[in-house]
Amino acid sequence: MVRPQEVEVLKAMKKAKTGEEMTRSWTAQRPGYDSPPEDPSIALYKKRKPEMISTFAHNQLTQMLERGILDPKTRYLVILACYMMANHWDGMFPQCCNAKAAGATDEEIMEVAFLACYAMGKSKMVDTGLALGKIFESPTFKKIQKLTE
Repeated sequence: MVRPQEVEVLKAMKKAKTGEEMTRSWTAQRPGYDSPPEDPSIALYKKRKPEMISTFAHNQLTQMLERGILDPKTRYLVILACYMMANHWDGMFPQCCNAKAAGATDEEIMEVAFLACYAMGKSKMVDTGLALGKIFESPTFKKIQKLTE
């Protein structure tokens, strides 16, 4: 169930139909946000393929708000961590603004960065170790010989 502080945000998002309306409705999550006149990352889709915006961004965002399972601050900090881990640098700015509007402090945002970096460093080490372990134990790898000169 949608949380009380996000009722108006959800109304604005559900009312939006065009690509321009959808992307503008997202700013309702962050009072005081000055959106750029034209967001270059989605400008092409707004003009030529607006269903991409609804399919891959707007519908999911609307559902996240409507579900109301996570409180807004937690939700935006989790999204921010996902964006950090996916190297989605342009998306981090609006998510930081969303998190701040939901009550996150700069220190909490920095902690998310710390945890994302920790998780990627360790997970990369673990994944690489598991992959290399399989390679080094492979009978095929063990048979490989140096080229003669």
